Amino acid sequence: MKSILTILVILFSNFNLTNAKIIYTDPTDNAGSVNTENNIIISFDEKILTRDITSKLIVSGSVSGIHKGGIIFTRDKQSLIFKPDQPFALNEKVNVELKNVKTTGMKNHNMSFSFYTQKAKLEVDALRYYDDEDPSFNRNVNSNNYSMLPAPALTVEISNNPTSGLLYTNSSQNILYPPHLIIADENGNPVFTREEPNGVVDFKRQPNGLMTYYSRTRRMFLSMDNDFNVNDSFYCGNGYITNIHDMQLLDNGNYLLTSYDPQPVDMSVIVPGGNPNAIVTGFIIQELDPDRNVVFQWRSWDHFQITDANHIDLTDSLIDYVHGNAVEPDDDGNIMMSCRHMSEITKISRATGDIIWRFGGINNEFTIFNDSVEFTYQHDIRRIANGNITMYDNGNFHTPNFSRAVEYQLDETNKTATLVWQYINDPVIYGNATGSVQRLSNGNTVICWGASPVGTFSEITPAGDIALQLTFEQGIRSYRGFFEILDVDLELKLAIEGFYDNSAGTMRRSDTVTAYVRNINSPFEIIDTSIAVLDSATLTAGFNFRNTPGGTYFITVKHRNSLETWSKAGGVIFTNGSTVSYDMTENSSKAFGSNLIQVDSSPDVFAVYSGDVNNDSYIEMGDVLYIYNDAINFITGYELSDITGDNISDVSDVLLAFNNSGMFVVAVTP
Repeated sequence: MKSILTILVILFSNFNLTNAKIIYTDPTDNAGSVNTENNIIISFDEKILTRDITSKLIVSGSVSGIHKGGIIFTRDKQSLIFKPDQPFALNEKVNVELKNVKTTGMKNHNMSFSFYTQKAKLEVDALRYYDDEDPSFNRNVNSNNYSMLPAPALTVEISNNPTSGLLYTNSSQNILYPPHLIIADENGNPVFTREEPNGVVDFKRQPNGLMTYYSRTRRMFLSMDNDFNVNDSFYCGNGYITNIHDMQLLDNGNYLLTSYDPQPVDMSVIVPGGNPNAIVTGFIIQELDPDRNVVFQWRSWDHFQITDANHIDLTDSLIDYVHGNAVEPDDDGNIMMSCRHMSEITKISRATGDIIWRFGGINNEFTIFNDSVEFTYQHDIRRIANGNITMYDNGNFHTPNFSRAVEYQLDETNKTATLVWQYINDPVIYGNATGSVQRLSNGNTVICWGASPVGTFSEITPAGDIALQLTFEQGIRSYRGFFEILDVDLELKLAIEGFYDNSAGTMRRSDTVTAYVRNINSPFEIIDTSIAVLDSATLTAGFNFRNTPGGTYFITVKHRNSLETWSKAGGVIFTNGSTVSYDMTENSSKAFGSNLIQVDSSPDVFAVYSGDVNNDSYIEMGDVLYIYNDAINFITGYELSDITGDNISDVSDVLLAFNNSGMFVVAVTP
């Protein structure tokens, strides 16, 4: 007994001596120039067990005193967020003390840190930074008056077996045309245009199907549904103004945004001849949850040096040393960003905020192979399906100037980067700012040449041939271009009640099924249709839709003598160029209104109801009589009245339809 107690004591002691720790705080310890409206985030590498944190967290400002506020936990329960009831004071030191917070390793955590708030509140003109990037941008526009003039036309310069799909972009303003949102097909034909008097940028499809863009009028990102109705807005927290350059929706429903953060800095102590009253602009990355809580924040002030900028005049009175212009969620859960004025791609840890690596610029950590040209002032860093990264190399400091699309293979362990593909147009196109590179699922690459003299979009094959080239007229430019292939495969698993043989776990025959893609909003019009054969053994059918933009839709299925059935409430997300899988057999809830019948219990299999032979969305006596008439005439073969799939219309078909009619089975629709 004594030895058992000893073992238990040892085990319990080891259990208490975990390596659990606090891995991240925002603000970081000793951070300076923190926004007075900043919340406080503390993250652990384990789940937090203590729920009443109020008495365990003390936040005190040297000027503003003790701060009360609310505490919330992130969905993974590994971070707590303190939201002060009142902002901090300007130019004060804030102390944060945490006492006896327990995590799943049964360890009590105690810690303290301090930070310093900003010295002054400076007005942030987010558009000025776009003006700096593209001087042709008319930032003086400030009107809600619509001209009712059309969008500028896209002209097909080259068409050589282009990919079928839609181009999402924006047009800049010139003397003839106001700014527009534009969706056009591969022939340049407009599918959707909307005048936006104050201008928009970064128009694209997000992975969940929403269309998003930055609104100059609202100073935030807006989203639209497939009816082009604005249905949501996305903006920074912690007192920061939303930056125009990029927004990324994440798979977990969170989203990444960025902000610019100008602060007064005495540059005379940093560089010879520096301005003692300079305004220096930092870069902020935020991840927010659907409730608009900032769950992660990264600030360039805590990790970069102002002198990291490699082509900026650091004696100027206004210094934008980072100029982040893209943020990209990486496959491993971390975050990449493009720092234009540092000619650098930086990867940071989503868990700790630490820099993982730096690629390009004066702090480059990679040995670069197969590329004698240094990328400079780049735009649009993206991780692509093969694991490589692409970017638009604006090439502001190439001699002579030229822009290019590049693809690098990175060995992040050994810090090597190999240029595996690039495209330089002939004749050379130079876009000194903006632009984008997008790798399509078919292997082609779509390039927006940004602030080139003629706004140009190119689709390039892997061999470097031009499949498509679209242009605006002289002087019309675009920020980015996003191309959507109108090609979605649906792998549907479906069982038909009458055909199902539960002794074999298969259906008695394969048969044709029609699937419809319907708008998620009333009146739920049909967007696309596809017909496929439902395999009797696997209960699966593969459908292809060629006219469905990415988005959230209802799927409805109709078999020749079964009840039309709709997919679950809330719809199904379609991502173009990919395969959507939907299993309507696993649970009744996979159909709208749970309108499925269980036909097997080992394992559970649910099926669409059989018996609607007259296709009126009801199984009633009219269907029963139709089947009965065929049954008494001994009809055989492929007939509507054969709802059991055995090629005979007989009493078993009549009884099945009769039972369903007695249950008043009808199609359930939104």
